[in-house]
Amino acid sequence: MMPVQPADPRRRPSQHPKAPPARAGNVGRECCLQFYKGSIPQKVLVGWYQTSDDCPNKAIVLVTRSGRTICANPKDKTVKKAMKYLQKQKKSPASALQES
Repeated sequence: MMPVQPADPRRRPSQHPKAPPARAGNVGRECCLQFYKGSIPQKVLVGWYQTSDDCPNKAIVLVTRSGRTICANPKDKTVKKAMKYLQKQKKSPASALQES
């Protein structure tokens, strides 16, 4: 398991999961060596992307409002739900108005 960074006193513990970040192996390439196994509140997510085919593990990298990256298992049901949620948010004109 990856070492946990010290908690930021400005954040509530439930606001951010402690998750393994996506790590750059080479310039322009991010690979996930392990997956986060906790729950991830959808309201803190702003995007996602898939890791490169060159990586040893296929992974989804979830991006939070604060810019943190969370390595997630693409086969996990909660990860699939989060991806659907984010895709729906991008299509919804109301979500664009809320962030302005």
